[in-house]
Amino acid sequence: MPTLSATVDAFVAAREYDNATLGRLAFWVEELGDKELAEITTDEVDAALIRLAERGRLKAARNRTTARTGQPLKPATFNRYVGQLGAVYRYARRLRLLPRAFVPPTRGIEKMHEETHHERYLRPEEVERLVKVARVLDRRWGRLVALIVLGFHTGLRIGNLMALTWRDVDLETRTVSVARTKNGRPMVSALTDRAVEELAKLPGKEADALVFEGKAGRPYGVRTLWRNVCKEAGLPGRNIHQLRHGCGSALANAGVNQAQIMAVMGHRTLSASARYMHQSTDDKRQVVDKVFG
Repeated sequence: MPTLSATVDAFVAAREYDNATLGRLAFWVEELGDKELAEITTDEVDAALIRLAERGRLKAARNRTTARTGQPLKPATFNRYVGQLGAVYRYARRLRLLPRAFVPPTRGIEKMHEETHHERYLRPEEVERLVKVARVLDRRWGRLVALIVLGFHTGLRIGNLMALTWRDVDLETRTVSVARTKNGRPMVSALTDRAVEELAKLPGKEADALVFEGKAGRPYGVRTLWRNVCKEAGLPGRNIHQLRHGCGSALANAGVNQAQIMAVMGHRTLSASARYMHQSTDDKRQVVDKVFG
C-alpha cells in the first residue's frame, strides 16, 4: 500500500497544478505523508485540520518561504483543503490503489459553511456599467471593453484571456481556443456576436501577437485601469476574476443546467459549478420575497 506522500507525488506528476493547489497538497504531505493511504483515519485528518485552522492564513515571504499572517482561514479555503485530500483519494481509487468500497477519511469531515455574497460575482447590469465607463476611460490601451465582454461571455479565467494570441481566435467560426486551462485540459469557447464585434474592432491581428498585449509584446498590466474603471462605475473593490463568476451566475439564472455550465466554464467536477446554482436560488428568493414577502 503506497503512502500518502508517494500518492501525492504521482498525483502531481499527472499534470500541472497552480501554486495554491500544490500548497494544499504540501500541507497534507507534511501532516500525514508517511502514513499509508488506508491507515489514515478521520480523527487524524480532523486533528490536522485543527492545526491548519490554528495556523491560519499565510503570506509569501523572502527566499520563496511563507509566513503566518495571524488571520483565520476563510471557510472556502478551509473547504478546499478538505476537497484536495479527497481528490487524492479519488485518484488512488481510480488507479485501484484502494478498493472501490473504501471509505476515505474525508467522508466524515464536516465542511465549513460558505456564505453567498453577491459581491463575489458581477451581475449583467454591473458589467454594462463597467463597459460604458471603460469606453470613456480606456483611451490609451483601447482593449478593456473587449476584455470585459470576452471575460463575461466566455467565463474564461483572466490568465487564459491575457495569454490569448490571435492564432487562438477565429472570428469566422466564432470560437476561441485555450491550449491549457487551470485543470490542465485544452478548451474551445464559443464567442457571442457581441464578443466578435468587440474583438473585430481591435487593431493588429498578427497570428503570434497577443490579443490583449501591452509593451514589448507582453500581456498588458490591466490592474490599475480595471481598478479605476470599477471606482468610476460605482463598483470599488471588485476584481476582474468576478467576470468569470458572473458568467456562471448569469447562466444559472437563465435556467442553464449544471452540466452545460460545467462545459462552458471548463469545470471538471459538479461541486465547482454548484456555487452558481446556489447563487441562482438566492437571486430567485430575493425576487419572490420582494413580490410576495
